Amino acid sequence: MREVARRVLRAGEKVWLIVDDAASRIHFIIEYGPAVNQVTRETLMKYRVDHFTLKRSERWPLGYYDELRAATGACELALEERAFISPATAPDGSIITPEEQRERWRAGLDPRTGEPREDA
Repeated sequence: MREVARRVLRAGEKVWLIVDDAASRIHFIIEYGPAVNQVTRETLMKYRVDHFTLKRSERWPLGYYDELRAATGACELALEERAFISPATAPDGSIITPEEQRERWRAGLDPRTGEPREDA
């Protein structure tokens, strides 16, 4: 088994990101609600998706979502390709490799079923 070099990035006051050296770069971080309005200090019970930078003052919000699933989907679309994992299983129980998942995603299909995606 090949050992992968790891890097540690400081993302916030109490947040560190550990990434594989071979990974490209981190683009986004999801900050889970409640989000707080900086002007009114009102608590927003939503998931906030931020554009990731190391300096918190340079981050900018991509959007606020009612559900984690919607927030994750927004990140996947912004990245143009999700992080595919294996083994993913199709509805019939067969294993779909990460390569097959990527090909389906790039073709506008759902990675697991091969059906057209709603967002494509």
